[in-house]
Amino acid sequence: MSATARHHLLVNLGRLLVLALILIGTEIGVRSGFMSRLFFSSPSEIFGALQTQWANGSFLPNLGITVFETLLGLATGSLAGLIVGVALPQLRILSNVIEPFLMVLNGIPVIVIAPLFILWLGLGLPSKIGISIYIVFFAMFIPVYTASLRLDMTLVDALRVMGASRNQIFWKVIVPSSMPSVYTGLKIGSGLALIGAVIGEFVASRAGLGHMILYASGTLDTPSLYLGIITIAIFAACLSFAIDAVGPVLVPYRFSDEK
Repeated sequence: MSATARHHLLVNLGRLLVLALILIGTEIGVRSGFMSRLFFSSPSEIFGALQTQWANGSFLPNLGITVFETLLGLATGSLAGLIVGVALPQLRILSNVIEPFLMVLNGIPVIVIAPLFILWLGLGLPSKIGISIYIVFFAMFIPVYTASLRLDMTLVDALRVMGASRNQIFWKVIVPSSMPSVYTGLKIGSGLALIGAVIGEFVASRAGLGHMILYASGTLDTPSLYLGIITIAIFAACLSFAIDAVGPVLVPYRFSDEK
C-alpha cells in the first residue's frame, strides 16, 4: 500500500471513529440522564423522529422543498453573478457608476432584507428562491468581477496585435481566466444558497426544513429539531461534494497540478 493510500485510509478510519464516539457518547449521555432531553436528543430518538415523519408523509416534502429552493437559487444566482461579473468590467464607465451600489447591497445582512422578499413575493417558494438568488449572486459576482478587473492586459494586448477581435478575446481569454473564480463562487454559493433558503423558511413559511426546525423548537420536539439540523448538514455536505466534482471540469489544470 502506498503512503498516499495509507494516509487516506487512516484519515477515513479516524473520521469514522470520531463519528462513532459522538453517536455512542450521545446515546449513553441522554439515556443515563447526564444530558438533558430538553436540550439534547439521542441518535435512537432522532431515528425514531425520522420514522414517524416518514410514516406520516411530512419528511420528504419538507426536504424536497428546501432542496428545490436551494438548487434553483444556486443555479440562477450563480448564472446571474457570472454574467454580470464578466460583462461589467468590459463597460468601465458603467462599472464605476454602479459598483458602489452593488457593494452596499452586498453589505446588507440577508436576515435584514429577507422580510422584503416575503413582502414582495409572498410566503411561498418564490420568496425563498429570491433570497437564495440574492445571496448567491454576490458570492459569484465578487470573485468573478475581481478576476476580470485583474486580467493580464499583456496577453490581451498581444492578441489585439495579432488581429484578434473583441469577441475572440472575450471567449478565449476573459471567460477562461474567470473559471477559477467561478469554482470559488460555486463553493461559497452552495452553502449560502442553503442558508438563504432556510432563513426564508425561518422568517415565514408553511413547509421546508427550516419550518420543520422552527416548529420543533416551538413545541420542544427536540428529536425533530435535531433531525432537521442533521438533514440540512448532510444535504450541505452532498452539495459541497458535488461542487468538488465539478472543479476538475472548470479548472482542470489546477486539479492536475494538485495531483
